[in-house]
Amino acid sequence: MTKGKATGNDGPKKRGASAAGFHYANLYQCCPRKWYFRYIKGFQNKIVGRPLILGAAFHEGKAMFYQGATSAKAVQAALDIVELSKKEMEIEEYKEVLFRIPIFLRAWIDTFGRNDLKEYKFLAIERQFEVPIEGTPFKMTIRPDAVVQTKVEKTILIMETKTSGFSSRVTEEGVAFGDQATSYLFGVKKMTKWKPMAVLPDIAYWNSKTRNTENIRMIRGDLVFRTDEQIRNFEKSMGQLFQEMSQKAQAYKEGFDPWVLFPRNSYYCVSYSTPCEFAGICRENCELMKKPPVGFKKIGGIKPIGGYVEDQIGIIG
Repeated sequence: MTKGKATGNDGPKKRGASAAGFHYANLYQCCPRKWYFRYIKGFQNKIVGRPLILGAAFHEGKAMFYQGATSAKAVQAALDIVELSKKEMEIEEYKEVLFRIPIFLRAWIDTFGRNDLKEYKFLAIERQFEVPIEGTPFKMTIRPDAVVQTKVEKTILIMETKTSGFSSRVTEEGVAFGDQATSYLFGVKKMTKWKPMAVLPDIAYWNSKTRNTENIRMIRGDLVFRTDEQIRNFEKSMGQLFQEMSQKAQAYKEGFDPWVLFPRNSYYCVSYSTPCEFAGICRENCELMKKPPVGFKKIGGIKPIGGYVEDQIGIIG
């Protein structure tokens, strides 16, 4: 079994989504201006929202449980991630995640976790793959939550875990229609001898507006399939997209106007019914700023496309 651990001798470590992965490219598709702020300027909010921390902690606890930890140790691993994020959260949000994580994770373990250990052989857990995109110099990274094989039928599946506090239906449809699932099938098929049949949505839902535990639902959605042709078309599309991002990043280095290279897409200004974190500075001329705007910190900045960047937007709150 191949594992990707986020804890070690030095204590727990936060684990973002895969570097230069699907969400890195998808953010550029959604709003080039937001992509510019995050990856060209390297701006990141000092305060991180509850959904991201809760999702990251839940993923860590689940991974630890799959790797053989007891329920108690898995919960503690999740709580350690919350503690690492304390300085990045509003105090009330921090307290809320501390309250929710033990209940939420134990509910998943009781509903699916223990049975999964009996039903599946685990081929990979949080393993990162660097996948060459045919016909380009670029590599796309993917990090599936788990690649499993049923012990009876020997069917290989890729698990995609999502935590949701808004709508389990929308979350499941997001997996079914989105291309994160396509990227997992593309990468695992290309980089291993395994032949995954489909992606299995693993959705943990608890409405963010209530503490009522009767509202918690653990859902295994319908299997998500992609044909070989659909996977090939995805690879071609990603190749073109990475090429475009690379050319624009280079043009920016050479002095081209970022307003021309990275236009706003106001359709995404209020995604998930909340303003984009960059809404307050989006129309500002950030090239004149000598330091990050109030409320932001600078992490990295412009890098070659295909390099390693933190990419956490895939966790749905």
